[in-house]
Amino acid sequence: MWFAAALRATLADAGQDGWGAAATASSAVFAGMFLLLITVSAALAHSIAGSANQTLTSGLNDFAWASVALSSFPRAMLVMAAAFGLWRSKLISNALFAVGIAAVVLVLLGGTTWLSGGFWAPDGAYSRSISPVVCIAWLLVVSWVVLKRSPATRAGW
Repeated sequence: MWFAAALRATLADAGQDGWGAAATASSAVFAGMFLLLITVSAALAHSIAGSANQTLTSGLNDFAWASVALSSFPRAMLVMAAAFGLWRSKLISNALFAVGIAAVVLVLLGGTTWLSGGFWAPDGAYSRSISPVVCIAWLLVVSWVVLKRSPATRAGW
């Protein structure tokens, strides 16, 4: 959330308030989904899995993995807001913008993992490893861009 706030401030300084608002909204949605995912996973691990109700346990486990796949959409929006906002404000080059678009597509593909097993399943390698790593790598690039930028000299928000 702090990252999104820093990105929003940078984009607002550059005149791209709309993309900054998109970054804030997508980070809030992702944070809510992640909190729900952690809550369900903790409940499964500590109390529900020990009960004799296998149907409830299986259903909540499937819900947790579906939440992982669905969290790709707000993560992709956060990546997209950063890529488009920074590019339109001329803070990143066209080549870095192309990398950002590739990251949007790769993160968004995590939402298409609905097979019942294997690499492309919600609990498969793509959703658990590749999509989050691509998102984190792009956010590190954006952090570098935001940090190397000189601070704004404005009096108020």
